[in-house]
Amino acid sequence: MTPDPSSTQNNSTGTTTTTAVTPPVSPPAATEPTKASTASSTTTTSAAQIPTAIAQKYPDLTGLINETESMTQEERDYWYQILPIMTDEQVEKLRGILVHEKEQLSKLDQEYEQELTKLNEKHLLEWKEHEAREKREQLRSAESQTEAEEAANEAALLAQLSAMDDSAPQA
Repeated sequence: MTPDPSSTQNNSTGTTTTTAVTPPVSPPAATEPTKASTASSTTTTSAAQIPTAIAQKYPDLTGLINETESMTQEERDYWYQILPIMTDEQVEKLRGILVHEKEQLSKLDQEYEQELTKLNEKHLLEWKEHEAREKREQLRSAESQTEAEEAANEAALLAQLSAMDDSAPQA
């Protein structure tokens, strides 16, 4: 026997609680298609329900609405619902706003990329200068070490020559 979705339970504190489970909402029964259901057939794109008539009549506008970063999904859905009752002038204003937004965002992206490129070039030059300085310092250090070794060898050779002169018979 399965428990009733709206059942009473005793919890660990000894009190009785009642829980009610709401059954899931089922979709409308698919019987005969009516004028309303065929007229409002939809196309699903990225979680948006776009009426087919809108997608066919305004393909560029649906693309702009889907791509805009300034709208939430609820706002997109709102525009798809209201689009059929908008005047041509209102549709053109919406299109103009979305196109302008897209152009401005594209312009900002280009400016950002240019600034980023400038910064990268600047840092690359600084890095190359840093590497060149390190390389010069390493060469100077190696040269100083070599000169010190040569001086030590020279001193040792002079000491040997001096020792040979002292031990040589004098005539």
